[in-house]
Amino acid sequence: MTSLFRDDGRRIHDLAMDILTTRKPVRVWPLLMERLTKDLPGDLAVLIDLDWTAGTGHALTGSPDWLHQAPLDALIHSHMRAHPLLRHYARTGDRTPLAMDDVADGDWWKSEAYHAGRAAIGIDRQLALPLDARPGQIRGVIMSRDGTGYSDRDLEYAALARSLLDTVEAHEKAVFRLPALADPAEHGITLREMAVLMLLGEGLTAYAIGRRLTIKEATVNKHKENVYRKLGVHDRVTALRKARALDLLPPEPGRDARLNGE
Repeated sequence: MTSLFRDDGRRIHDLAMDILTTRKPVRVWPLLMERLTKDLPGDLAVLIDLDWTAGTGHALTGSPDWLHQAPLDALIHSHMRAHPLLRHYARTGDRTPLAMDDVADGDWWKSEAYHAGRAAIGIDRQLALPLDARPGQIRGVIMSRDGTGYSDRDLEYAALARSLLDTVEAHEKAVFRLPALADPAEHGITLREMAVLMLLGEGLTAYAIGRRLTIKEATVNKHKENVYRKLGVHDRVTALRKARALDLLPPEPGRDARLNGE
């Protein structure tokens, strides 16, 4: 395996860790916007949610922080239908990450929409990571950087990242339904150890956890040993019971239903 592919694997692993281990669900998307601008890299990243049929939409979050003061919704409302990437996704239903250079003709760079975006937030070369959405809607991340276009390797990374980003909404909904959880740092448990503990709670084997987190099975077992030691236990069942008692993990699935006699 080349160092380039190892680097991509590590970056995707870290992105997955952000999704799995954040203790503040409201911070999931801002965290991911920050990571994407570093990993690809880019000058900015914006999560958008558009109703193409109605011609309306919103920017939900973005990075860097100054974007929250920018007129993103006004740009969307005025120019979304002229945007070549958005037109492509609306017309085709495609979910492949694409760069602006893949779909735009020479007229785009002379258009009012391009110059309005460049004047307001400095957009130039763009990359889109379209996410799953209902018919007639477009949801995804639009990234931009000045001058240098996105390479084939950037697009490969974007395709891997897109598959992870599509899990975020389901993950967020699950986390928002949970009671507030304790901070694992209070028990000396690191975020990576916590990710392993959470996946143990889902019933995954060490091998499956390694595949999920893109780490070696031996590394998973080391994290397990550390968690067991820090919790003062010696096996998975007792570790999960102790972690739930300490509010490190949510209640066992189905427990509330059994208590209510359902």
